[in-house]
Amino acid sequence: MTVTASVPAASAWTLRMREPVAGAPDPLVRLVCVPYAGGGAAVFHEWAAGLPTAVEPWAVRMPGRDARLTEPPRTDLRATAGELADALAPTLSGPYAFFGHSLGAFVAFETVRALRGRGVPEPVLLAVSARNAPQEPTYRGAVHQLPDEEYLNVLDRRYGAIPPLIREDARMRAMYLPILRADTTMLETYRYVPGPALSCPVIAYGGTEDPETTPESLAGWGKMTRGGCTGVLLPGDHFFLQPSRDRLLAHLSAEVLRALVP
Repeated sequence: MTVTASVPAASAWTLRMREPVAGAPDPLVRLVCVPYAGGGAAVFHEWAAGLPTAVEPWAVRMPGRDARLTEPPRTDLRATAGELADALAPTLSGPYAFFGHSLGAFVAFETVRALRGRGVPEPVLLAVSARNAPQEPTYRGAVHQLPDEEYLNVLDRRYGAIPPLIREDARMRAMYLPILRADTTMLETYRYVPGPALSCPVIAYGGTEDPETTPESLAGWGKMTRGGCTGVLLPGDHFFLQPSRDRLLAHLSAEVLRALVP
């Protein structure tokens, strides 16, 4: 499999969150982590310390942020997943797993499907978080088209995650708002296209206080795979990643390593 010059290398799309240690055994599995809307690789900054050395976290660096700040942010989710798949495909010679939170859950799911279409074996596990199953029309809308202030107000009411600095600092707003709006566009315009079910197991995580997901809605991910689906609720709201990080990483790493066993 070859990569054309127009496809950014995997090093552009991913950041290795743990540096290799001389003499240490090689990790057993790579965990590709996709951030939520507006998030970057820093979302997973502390994951390397919380995962066993057998699991190596790689954070996805989306266009328009981190080291790719000069690139235009993407607005087409399936096309973006295809770009990520093109970059990752030549590197996935061993076992790997995916984790995606919120918008990242859909990106992870579509990237896995795109990789399969490129002849890459499926991951040992797909973990999705804080997002209902893609076949449900939960997130369609036009919030991404609202004027700036109204747009920020809606997101703040819905998620409570807009830093005051974005409202107070014109330079920060000019840098951050296009990224956030592009990601919202990606989410609201995404349409699931039916296709063959995955064969890998799926874990669907949700926050106990997240009004956007329920055990029943997370169970919808089971229709996306023949490998079985498990729903897991953790304390917290839509962004339970931080308060429940230790519990999440303990459960996720155990399930990833369990999935390696035939």
